[in-house]
Amino acid sequence: KSLIPPKILHYLDIYHFLVLHVVYAYVSQEEAIPELEIDVDELLDMENDVDRAARVKELLVDCYKPTEEFVAELLDKIRGMQKLSTPQKK
Repeated sequence: KSLIPPKILHYLDIYHFLVLHVVYAYVSQEEAIPELEIDVDELLDMENDVDRAARVKELLVDCYKPTEEFVAELLDKIRGMQKLSTPQKK
């Protein structure tokens, strides 16, 4: 049995997916890969997939490769997820 809770493993899977796809999206460009942060919790706070898709496309505006498949796959991966709770300070 894993010592890492399933919820965290799911987040790690999504971040791995994001890193691989963002690097692939920019790898053929002559410029360096830009610093890009796709905040899964921010996406989960949004009301619907239309808003989520618009936000991700906004972040990928400089990507010259098609992003529709990536966005659809990302939305499928996060659908039904809950945000990771942040530790409360005592």
